[in-house]
Amino acid sequence: MRYLVFVFLSLSLAGCGSSASQLQYYRLPAVAVKAPQVDSSKVLVIEPVMVASYLNSNALVYQNNAVNLQLTRTHQWAEALDQQLSRNLQAHLSAALTDWRVTQQVSSSGDSRLTVQVTQFHTTADGQVLISGQAHVLSGAVVRQLPFELQLPIADDGYDEVVKTLGEGWSQVASQIAVMITESPAS
Repeated sequence: MRYLVFVFLSLSLAGCGSSASQLQYYRLPAVAVKAPQVDSSKVLVIEPVMVASYLNSNALVYQNNAVNLQLTRTHQWAEALDQQLSRNLQAHLSAALTDWRVTQQVSSSGDSRLTVQVTQFHTTADGQVLISGQAHVLSGAVVRQLPFELQLPIADDGYDEVVKTLGEGWSQVASQIAVMITESPAS
């Protein structure tokens, strides 16, 4: 009996000494969605955003040095990153391209198509976020490419600030894509 009491007390004290970190969940800042313009002759179909395989998890990514990436254990995306990026991009482009109907549904073979690949979307040990990749717009037989690469300072400590800065960077990428689309021959 004494042995069981000793084991129970030992386990109880061990539980008090180790503080298990609670999972924290994050999502990119929301973007106001405008009502779709259904009578526009210009249609942009957004393909789902593709992310590099190391970003294809729920973990936020932290770059320790030039060659070492770490997936966080207690700081997680609340939703798959590729889905957040796709929805966020569609909302940004819908707001920016007022004379276009921006959708994920193909309505005709003449629709312009946008594909985006993201190769970096993470934070670094020196207080920066890195966002890079490329976008392609196919309008008829014309393909336009936009490589993007951003390095933005994080204003304050903490993963809340990291996610806010990643959201600001993604907004900048969406603005660059909108400019490319308005300058394309189909516009």
